[in-house]
Amino acid sequence: MKRVHAIWLITAAVVAAAGTITLVDRNQVAAAPPAVGEVRPVHAAKDITLPLDRYQHSPADLTTIDRATAVLARQCLNDFGQTWAPPDPPPVPASTGSSRYGLIEHDQVAKSGYHPPESAPQQPEDRPEPTPEAMMIYTGKGTTSIGGKRIPDGGCLGKARRELERGVPATIPATELIRLDQEMFERAQQDDRVQQAMANWRKCMADSGYNYTDVWAANNDIRWDSETPTQVEIDTAKTDVTCRQRTKLVDTWLAVETAYQRRAITERAAQFDALDRGMQVRLDNATKVLATG
Repeated sequence: MKRVHAIWLITAAVVAAAGTITLVDRNQVAAAPPAVGEVRPVHAAKDITLPLDRYQHSPADLTTIDRATAVLARQCLNDFGQTWAPPDPPPVPASTGSSRYGLIEHDQVAKSGYHPPESAPQQPEDRPEPTPEAMMIYTGKGTTSIGGKRIPDGGCLGKARRELERGVPATIPATELIRLDQEMFERAQQDDRVQQAMANWRKCMADSGYNYTDVWAANNDIRWDSETPTQVEIDTAKTDVTCRQRTKLVDTWLAVETAYQRRAITERAAQFDALDRGMQVRLDNATKVLATG
């Protein structure tokens, strides 16, 4: 299994957020690493929460936004005399926790090793197929007008997303948030405190006969590229998790990255305040659409 770094949760409805504020000014980066607060124990993936998490919509919010988008798109399609309409999207599933730092839970690795845990297969949905004309109106691709009537930019879907962005202040672009998230992750990983914990983990693994430079080298071992985990993989993963716990690697990593993220948010307080307000405006817009649509 290749390394998976869960970063920022963004659906198509949110990517359309307006604004072009530059987020990261590398000339103003503080030289000294930030002080670390409480180092709290991490027992499960759900224990991993970071300051930037506050600035993403919850699964429930995203479900509301996605469904409001579908309602507005259907109204637009009706204006073009289309009988096909996009169905309500399924609920956005609740998060089962972050895989940001790799393996954490003994019970999971005892079954899956470094492979991702198995998920239930999705059942195919019986949905009516749109006509080519309906898809052109819905997406805005293929033509600019139908029957002499101009199609909105981005189609009915684009129009719906813009309506949900009404009143949302200019704020941090999604691409900048992703970049900041990744940058804070990398800085924390290179921080001396995390590097020392990683060195302790490395020694713990070596004491059990496993020689890896870091947790990602263990995670990405080519021997794990198989359909199902082998016993060797499972045994390695179990030792990996044990060493993480003994050295408090994940606990330290989370505390250090939390400090970096808090500093980044404080340095850009006005931008993050605008982002917070914008999230609420977007959700309010969506809620009103569902109440009246």
